[in-house]
Amino acid sequence: MNDSEQIDWDEVEDAASKMFNVWGAMYELDWAKEAWGHLRAAGLTSRQTFLDETAAKLRLVTLARIYQEFCGLAWNEDPETPIDYLAYDLQIDKVAIGVLAASTEYDELEEAVDEYELYQAALTAVTDSQRQEIFECLKAAYGNEFKLYSRIWHTRAPLGDEDSEDDEFEVTDANSSALDYVRNGFLRSF
Repeated sequence: MNDSEQIDWDEVEDAASKMFNVWGAMYELDWAKEAWGHLRAAGLTSRQTFLDETAAKLRLVTLARIYQEFCGLAWNEDPETPIDYLAYDLQIDKVAIGVLAASTEYDELEEAVDEYELYQAALTAVTDSQRQEIFECLKAAYGNEFKLYSRIWHTRAPLGDEDSEDDEFEVTDANSSALDYVRNGFLRSF
């Protein structure tokens, strides 16, 4: 796949800067850019078709959800940003989201009572269905799930920060929950 058939980071960076802003530090946006590069290398940022491009943009939303959930587990700092806000600046076509959501087995799609709920459910369905492929891609890129956990853990402080290094694998409820979250393919076990 050539470069023109992939979405470059600079095309999504403005939107990403609003999504990856739990701490207000550049480290989390740096990780998002790095993760996007891994997704790109794996061909997961394709724009060969309109649906491919929509799925690729939603992978950025999925990354943001994963990151925010990780922050909630590791540091009790989950902004719980509404999914439609995460997707807002990406200008994603609602029909394309619906087509992608229809291929998932997400029960809440049928339970939606209005257009807004259906849109929320469709975004959730698609992004939830992307978690496993993103996990597999990032796990391979970083070497294993422990190195992936470590890399995400270091988004709160710069890599190499000695204070940060000491706490990373300290056995605490929060660290254990965050590590389990990563090891479970970015799925909560509760």
